[in-house]
Amino acid sequence: MAPSAIATVTETGPEYVTFHAAKGRGKRLVLKGDKMKDTFETIPTVDFTKAFSSSLEDRKSVAKEVGDAFRNVGFLYAKGHGIPEDLQERTKEAVKQFFALPTEEKVKLHINNSPAIMGYEALLETKLDETTRGDLKEAFLMGTDPKDPEQDAPKDLDPEIYPPGQVRNQWPPVELLPEFRKTIYEYRNALLAFSKTLVHMIALALDLDELYLDKYLRYPHSSCRLLRYPPQEVSNDVGIGAHADYTWFTLVNQLTPDPALEVLNANAHWVSAVPVPNTLVVNVGDFLERATNDEFVSTVHRVVNKTGKERYSLPFFLTPTMDTMVETFPTCWGPDRPKKYEDISADQWQKMRLYSARYKHPASIAARKAGKVAYDTNTQANGK
Repeated sequence: MAPSAIATVTETGPEYVTFHAAKGRGKRLVLKGDKMKDTFETIPTVDFTKAFSSSLEDRKSVAKEVGDAFRNVGFLYAKGHGIPEDLQERTKEAVKQFFALPTEEKVKLHINNSPAIMGYEALLETKLDETTRGDLKEAFLMGTDPKDPEQDAPKDLDPEIYPPGQVRNQWPPVELLPEFRKTIYEYRNALLAFSKTLVHMIALALDLDELYLDKYLRYPHSSCRLLRYPPQEVSNDVGIGAHADYTWFTLVNQLTPDPALEVLNANAHWVSAVPVPNTLVVNVGDFLERATNDEFVSTVHRVVNKTGKERYSLPFFLTPTMDTMVETFPTCWGPDRPKKYEDISADQWQKMRLYSARYKHPASIAARKAGKVAYDTNTQANGK
């Protein structure tokens, strides 16, 4: 999942979970006994079948469940999403084949070669918990790139955001993985289609017109992050530390059946997001939390792979079109509920969070020197 920070520590008695999100570094007291709050202990499931119905009442019934889950938990299992099981299986095989490549082939695609921070990251290359040796995962990220013909990008994109001639994505040679790019794009396009349906459900859940949020999706910023987590053999290892995602929302396909993803509730207890066949795990990101004036909850989560097996996962992240200004949605504020946040461009938000998370990347260093992006020193301290 999208990175931030982690640790569970003891401070003169009380136990805390520390994490990082858009609001900065935070910690939550682990509550026990009669001090425990009424909070979620399981992750709700929403059947999206009726989201594709021609009946507005059917669609509103799904939207209500989505809204309840996003307000109270920040996570849900999505079933009835319409992603073919055959495509999911082929995608899982493509992910495994990529990570099975020789290391010397994968590092040719390192993220430092991409101005958009797309490509490969090795095991232990990021470190979200200072008490560990690093995040025990390797990753491959592909995302928005107008130069990829598969994306059919608009011709009038802002050249400041997408410089002409700039190639953002990196792909392994076809002779090594003949079907890889085709399969990943087929899967990405299926998730993008479902995301647009989910956006309609979000609009209805917020008492907006069903198509109100479509203005943000002319060329949405979306990315797929392929992840491999080897078994954790060191006691304090972590796959990826406690964090909140910074996009609008994330769709996670847990490609292997063993539990590792955990979600933090209000008692600072970890709730297992056990893989459920043919579902996606959906969670709110910081940007959507901000746009809803904190009505929806961007929930902290982590990956701890103590299964003794390799874990493969594929999260898909969705952020609005980069040249749009994202407002606090009009139904989420009023005379008795003031706005907490200023409007912000999707491009500014994305770069602020991405460059902070990868502060050693050449593009991040250049942006800071040019004074083009705000900088989160809390994230820098986490060594991401």
